[in-house]
Amino acid sequence: MANTVSMAWVHFQRAPSELYLKTGANGALELVSQAASAALGDVAGQVITGIDVQCSDGTILSSLNITGSDGAEVLNVKGGERLAAGGTVPNNNMNMCISPLSIPVVRGMTLNTVTAD
Repeated sequence: MANTVSMAWVHFQRAPSELYLKTGANGALELVSQAASAALGDVAGQVITGIDVQCSDGTILSSLNITGSDGAEVLNVKGGERLAAGGTVPNNNMNMCISPLSIPVVRGMTLNTVTAD
């Protein structure tokens, strides 16, 4: 299994966007904030308005999901593969762009990607 980087810009209603990322073997990865190495649930009280995801070149984003503190799925969206630079896609060079959203963040939530080659 190859290592991949998954990055997600999470946009909030009342706060600046935050970059969440993780590098690891393909499969399920829990993303943490670049600034504080914190999980999504650590910004409890915010409202997610959108998420943009980009993975390493040649990596397929199988899905993005947000899981609640009780383990229940709050959001599960099927992803895809982005085109190489110079290609034309509606969402530029991202694997996924989803908005508008209105997901309240609560303690214990996690942001996860599932990737494959």
